[in-house]
Amino acid sequence: MKRAIITVAGGLLVACCLYTHRRVIKAMVKHEPMPKAPSWHCWVKPENRRA
Repeated sequence: MKRAIITVAGGLLVACCLYTHRRVIKAMVKHEPMPKAPSWHCWVKPENRRA
């Protein structure tokens, strides 16, 4: 039972990560330029962030 809960929780975390990064994954697959990062990504150069 405990293993099943851990597996489901891990699957949900992976699904959330894939959904959150869907634009970046799409750009990588199609060999397109990376989309601009959200403004709160402080580690990204300001010119590569959305306003």
